[in-house]
Amino acid sequence: MVGEECVMFSTLLYITKGKSTELEGDTALRLAREMGSHLSVLLTSVASPPPVGAHMESVSTAWLGERQADQDRLARRSLALDTHFKGRISSYDIEEAYTEIFNMDNVVGYRARFADAMALGPDILGDPSLLDAVLDGSLFHARVPVLIDPLRNFSWDQNSVLIAWSDTPETAAAVRASIPVLKRARSVQILVVDPDGDRELAAELRSYLAHHHITPSIDSLMTQGRTVAETIEVYAERIQSGLIVMGAYGHSRLRERIFGGVTRSLIEQIRRPLFLAR
Repeated sequence: MVGEECVMFSTLLYITKGKSTELEGDTALRLAREMGSHLSVLLTSVASPPPVGAHMESVSTAWLGERQADQDRLARRSLALDTHFKGRISSYDIEEAYTEIFNMDNVVGYRARFADAMALGPDILGDPSLLDAVLDGSLFHARVPVLIDPLRNFSWDQNSVLIAWSDTPETAAAVRASIPVLKRARSVQILVVDPDGDRELAAELRSYLAHHHITPSIDSLMTQGRTVAETIEVYAERIQSGLIVMGAYGHSRLRERIFGGVTRSLIEQIRRPLFLAR
């Protein structure tokens, strides 16, 4: 059993569509058991918007039937997941979230308020509109750190962790939130992209981490025609990083969705686990 001093996050919220009980269930179990945490699972399903127009009356019956079928399907997934968990983890709960896409961020945000960290199932990554809603709810409504693990192979222990550092409140928040992870890492590397005044700030960051008994190295890399996201990924590949810690959405969400940004680019091109906070 994991000792209390080893518990990093007492409650982990895992968000998934739950279509694959074994894959998603095993991933959630592994992440929670490694931390000795209570596991909360939020099973999500996006509801179709109500019909409008001249034939609304005839369409609404089919629409109501579709909604009921969706809810029944979600309930079966919840039951299957509950069966999968029994006897394999001592503390867990499962909740269903069936709502329209425009309300999903509110549902996720409310649920995330009562978690120390959140992890996304890979199935969420494959649904851009749902992913946006989930990230909005966690990062902006609840301000809870998010782990994105695209290959289901992340382990909290003995990782080589890369901190993508910039002089922003979002990045500082990500570092603070990741302290429990950094303490269990095999190595911690700070990367400053296109350094200017940031390099001196990274030295202060190293001093801050030293107070937590974390000894990082500091390096810098110029973009040289690449995007910042590409530069971070190139460096992460070079050092075989098992996790990238970074601040999320230093620019507005709308600006990143229209013009792109480091957060958006890394999520869309994700090759390794990301730990995001703001």
